[in-house]
Amino acid sequence: MSVNEEIREQRKKLKGQGFKAHWDYFWEYYKIHTIVAVIVIIFIVTFTRDMLNKKPYAVYSMFLNAVGLETQEQIQNGFAEYAGIDTAKEVILADTTSGFSLANMDNSTVATSEKIMAVMAAKELDVIVADTNSFGHYSALETYADLRDIYSTEELDAWDSQGLLFYVDRGYVDYLSSDYYTDYLTNGQYDKSNKYAVMAAEYNETFQFPVQDKSEMDDPIPVGILLKKSTILKETGAYPQDTPVAGIIINTQRPDNAKTFLSYLMQ
Repeated sequence: MSVNEEIREQRKKLKGQGFKAHWDYFWEYYKIHTIVAVIVIIFIVTFTRDMLNKKPYAVYSMFLNAVGLETQEQIQNGFAEYAGIDTAKEVILADTTSGFSLANMDNSTVATSEKIMAVMAAKELDVIVADTNSFGHYSALETYADLRDIYSTEELDAWDSQGLLFYVDRGYVDYLSSDYYTDYLTNGQYDKSNKYAVMAAEYNETFQFPVQDKSEMDDPIPVGILLKKSTILKETGAYPQDTPVAGIIINTQRPDNAKTFLSYLMQ
């Protein structure tokens, strides 16, 4: 049996399996590929841009699972006009080419995971916009900044009253970083009296991020803004079947530009 045939057979076996099975498969077949790809992407993002373009980023954003052939160009041109950015001097990147779905661990999902790791490691990524499920996945991995560190209480309260804030529970994030979760990934056993353990186990079976009401969270952290009212994204048709969520990357080097970009998207 060839390598490709073996991989196809493994993927058939994974259908309907949980996160651990997908992760084990991913790590077995893509570990070296991932490490090399991350290094290559960092090189491309930083050195190639600096050497060839000599232009810094004004903002680097990624739109996961967006659709529309002209979405990227529309967003880039629209933001340049909105923020008064001279694109001859600065680069605006709205990457709308990245697909992500843990339920379907295909090459697109692998490539997107590698790209996000690489551009965050290079400290180039500023904003991620995604469907609710994908945004939730990365919120639990501490990808986004706490919006309380970026916006005023008045701004956050106003958005919260309109149901425009996306929260992640600190307790859930901490559980995913704990030895208990590592043990669960190893042996499949978890404490059914621990609500976070139950949430994680259900997610690893269904790949549907466990969205909780803020009132049910032990320590809600605002990490995203729901773009329910975004005329920009409605015009592009980028997310026809879901409400997209936008978050500022935790290690962004351009927080002011990231805020301006979110303001643009919230129009």
